[in-house]
Formats: sequence, C-alpha cells, structure tokens
Amino acid sequence: MDFEIVAHRGYSAIAPENTRAAFAAAVAGGAGAIEFDVRLSADGIPILIHDPTVERTTDGTGNVSDLTLEQLKGLDAGMWFSDRFIGERIPTFGETLDFLDETPLKAYAEIKDGDDWSDEDIQRLIATLDVPHWRDRLAIASFSDDFLGRVKACNTAIPLAYYPLTASEYLEQLRRLKPEENAILLCEYHLLLENPQLVAAGRDRNIDVGAWTVDNPQDMGQLIRLGVKQIVTNSLLER
Repeated sequence: MDFEIVAHRGYSAIAPENTRAAFAAAVAGGAGAIEFDVRLSADGIPILIHDPTVERTTDGTGNVSDLTLEQLKGLDAGMWFSDRFIGERIPTFGETLDFLDETPLKAYAEIKDGDDWSDEDIQRLIATLDVPHWRDRLAIASFSDDFLGRVKACNTAIPLAYYPLTASEYLEQLRRLKPEENAILLCEYHLLLENPQLVAAGRDRNIDVGAWTVDNPQDMGQLIRLGVKQIVTNSLLER
C-alpha cells in the first residue's frame, strides 16, 4: 500500500473521538496511523480534546484551559456518543503514547492553540518524544506555522505537519520545505481535488501530501490516484 489511512481522532465514526476506545477501534479497523488533538490543562498537562470547551464531548462545562487534569479526568468523555461508552475518560498525551506503543501505528498530534504554549510546554512535549521508538513515528501538526517553527527550533528531527489552506499558501510552504526535513503538507481534500497540480508539485519536491477529512470512497480513490500519501478519515478504515 503506497498510501496511509489515518484515523481522524481515532475511529470517530464508531467511537467517541480522541478516546482510547476510538484508538482501539482504529487499530482493529486496520488504520495505519491515528490523528488526535492536544490541548493543555490548567496545570500544563497535554490532554486529548478537540474543542476549547468540554461541553460537546463530555458531561462537564467550562474551558479546557481552566480545568486541572484531575477535574478533566473526572468527566465522562463517552456518554455523549453512546451509552456503550459511558465511563470513557479524556486521555493524556502520555497515556496515548503508552497505548500506541504496543501497536505498529504512526501518530499525528495536532496541537491546538499552540501560540499559547510556553517554551517550557514545548520542551516538555519534545522530551516525551525524544526516545528511539517515537522519533520517526509521530508528527506534530498545527495550523500555526509560528508554533511549528518554535518546535523546529528546539528539535529539528521531529516530523512536522503543516496545514496550508489555499493554493498560494501551499506553494509558499512548499518552497520553504526541504525533503530531508521529513515534513508533511496536510490539506483539506477539496483543495487538492480542485488543484491536482499541487500534489504533483509536492511529489516533485519529495514532500508528502495528505488530505483531510475524506469520508467518500470516490473522493478517496481520486486522491490516491493523484498521489496523496496520507488519507485522514472518520469512517473509511475497513476497505
């Protein structure tokens, strides 16, 4: 297989997103990698949740950044999805790595509100990854190029995933990247379908290009034919 199926927030079509249940389902479903969202708790612990508030995906209320890890761990992160998942908890970044360590899967950690992370926060995150079995398995992703630049300044070996939102941003990013940096361009998939030359330009530079979030089999097939290397999906795992 010359492309990688990336489970968006885990197998989020059948289990509550960004939880161990969703990750276990992704493993069982045959994913090649998992994407998840990372935020900081009030006491500076990286935890997995997409939204800046906890209302949508837990039984709690409030801003993630105002809640300690202990408070976040007291929330139910599964009952909103189905009674089957009552008792599911918000995992920490470290707990997620421990779970994935027992699998062959790669990971994409999308950092939320990265511009609010201190240099110490970034250094602690990098220290967690600075072990042989994670150095090539996890890419740090962000919509903030400034945040990714700060990560790169601390450690040039960690793969980084950028999110260009327009064709001009894509081409500008492509000009800056070097193949040896092991960087990835992750794009909303319509941008690539409407501008297939972008994928070709990436391939010419030996830069991997991925697409999110693809839940239509026909679109997936077209993207694969264009040469897209990472397909981020909620549902198209068991193919």
